[in-house]
Amino acid sequence: MSIKAFRFQLRVKPGTERALRRYAGSCRWVWNAAIAEQQRRREMGEKFAGHAAMCQWLTGWRHSPATQWLAEAPIHPLQQTLRRLEAAYQRFFAGQGGYPKFKRRGQEPGLRFPDPKQFALDPVNARVKLPKLGWQRLRLSQPVVGELRNATVTRERGHWFVSLQVELPDVLPAADLAPTLGIDLGVALFAATSDDQKIQPLKALERQQRRLRRYQRAVSRKVKGSRNRRKAVDRLGRIHARIAAQRSDWLHKLSTRLADSHPVIAIEDLRVAAMSASAAGTVEAPGKQVRQKAGLNRAILDQGWAEFRRQLEYKCATRGGAVVPVNPAYTSQRCSQCGHVSADNRQTQGAFACVACGHAENADTNAAKNILAAGLAVWSRGTAACGAEVSRAKPARAKRAAAKKQEPTEGLVHV
Repeated sequence: MSIKAFRFQLRVKPGTERALRRYAGSCRWVWNAAIAEQQRRREMGEKFAGHAAMCQWLTGWRHSPATQWLAEAPIHPLQQTLRRLEAAYQRFFAGQGGYPKFKRRGQEPGLRFPDPKQFALDPVNARVKLPKLGWQRLRLSQPVVGELRNATVTRERGHWFVSLQVELPDVLPAADLAPTLGIDLGVALFAATSDDQKIQPLKALERQQRRLRRYQRAVSRKVKGSRNRRKAVDRLGRIHARIAAQRSDWLHKLSTRLADSHPVIAIEDLRVAAMSASAAGTVEAPGKQVRQKAGLNRAILDQGWAEFRRQLEYKCATRGGAVVPVNPAYTSQRCSQCGHVSADNRQTQGAFACVACGHAENADTNAAKNILAAGLAVWSRGTAACGAEVSRAKPARAKRAAAKKQEPTEGLVHV
């Protein structure tokens, strides 16, 4: 069985929004109070208290005259907040994350309802029923398919959203499929495919740069802790949320179109963290062209390569296909006709001319054809068919491997 989430915006009334704010504030208070109690126990030399013990604290807080207002909130989101806190502590103990931090106003955890018996969905009237809130209208932008498992209500820059997680039956991969499309990702051109499609980048962040700078200056001019600064921060956050929503919507439409027409796709296994690493260096060994590299990093992250690959992976899997990641090294310098590899083959960003056989075509299209050929080689060896190369489990590698994507003019972006 596979898990999928559907996220919709709630159309709440003012009274309901006030109740949601109170419930979210209660979850934040419980999170902070539990951290404070854990710290007190540690200072007293006592052992870490697990989820069951923290739930007993919650019962005491709900019955205490000083904090009896916690009883107004649904019990399950409060318990789930403590479960998430326990998971954060376990990651800290395992060395996989930092020590859990106190949450301030605006950082409230979501209201999670873990049991499908606690909520109900009415797709005909586009509404959802939540404990102590009743039926709430939502913007049902797509049908919910699958068996409901849980629901989570979150707030994002003035809007409330509900995420409905469903369970779907697994789709067995078809044995007779093979990669039919290769995709080369870039900055100047978001993607070029082996069938000669050229996809221009959205550049959602770049389009809002002037407005972002203005709002960032407004934040910096406000007094810290003031109400005006809080308003300025909220306005800046709304711009960032809009940029993220535009990018996500664009990537979803693109990945759906590609997955519908090509169930098995070969794509570069890019190390985005390494490619977008800072060039500042250290005091003893300062980096070079730091400003230009910062502009390149911003452009790379604006593309959303990792999110695009994530979407392709699960959408191809639900269609009985897969995504085949291949090594991106020298795909831009190898001739797709004769296989000759040379840096002289690609003198400019857009033109490829093989110095051995004379083959000439668009450089990104040539790279996409090489990626498709490499994907076919991986698939034919049988590793892709058994799921070793196309599953979400990433192979063991260094925390920040060296970037291998080599293109002549994408190394510098002047800002």
